Amino acid sequence: MGFPQLIEEDFQCLDQALKDLLGKTEADAALLVEKAGHLIHQVGDQGAFPPDVLATLASNSFNAVQFMAGLLNEDKFPGLYQQGERCSTLMLNVDEHCMLVIIFKTEVSVGAVRFYAQETAKTIARQIQIAQERAPSVSFDLTDLNVSDVQALFRRKDEPGTPAPAAEAVASAESGTADPAEPETPMEPLMAKRGPYIVSLNAGTHWWCACGRSQNQPFCDGAHKGTGLKPLSVEVSENKRVALCGCKHTHNPPFCDGTHAKLPT
Repeated sequence: MGFPQLIEEDFQCLDQALKDLLGKTEADAALLVEKAGHLIHQVGDQGAFPPDVLATLASNSFNAVQFMAGLLNEDKFPGLYQQGERCSTLMLNVDEHCMLVIIFKTEVSVGAVRFYAQETAKTIARQIQIAQERAPSVSFDLTDLNVSDVQALFRRKDEPGTPAPAAEAVASAESGTADPAEPETPMEPLMAKRGPYIVSLNAGTHWWCACGRSQNQPFCDGAHKGTGLKPLSVEVSENKRVALCGCKHTHNPPFCDGTHAKLPT
């Protein structure tokens, strides 16, 4: 399932929830991040770091922790705390779509941050559910759309007679004109690994890298742009471990079928 359409009302709720969190915890910044690494919204001081880059790195770390949970026979780890000398981060799961990232000084109590962040995560999850119920047939696969600015995609206010950017993006993707630089003939995929990636997937939609260029293997990070190749969705109804193709030449994508053993070295 893709990310639901957000409108001004949703962003106002998200903005207020994150601002309330900073006020109660004295944290420096809070980011709402889609689980593929797209930055949805942020509040606080981001002058010391690029929020979009931090969102991608946080997503990678959080997904790695969920894989670790599977290795330990845990359903999932709901949060990840990282302590530094000057600042720390706390990441919490919000729902199937996104996660919450909080940056705060080391002298701030992580217990207080965790307590209020859990309440904030519930508030955000409720609002996203409202957005989903408002337009159940409208959702966006942000990775497949090559979205570089999610907040611009979900325009807060539209001028009369002007199509929303989200609608434009979907129309462009469907018409094949989303990226004029795409080659007529797709490039050859690169071998990311001579063998399968054994991963634990939570219930939901995941995107398998088909181009071999992602830095977040075996999942897509948008590196396919300009190759003519597209990521492939993996629909998982319940938590399970799977073997995803690493050589990118499987005849049963996205799963490994042993083709890597027949490829030249």
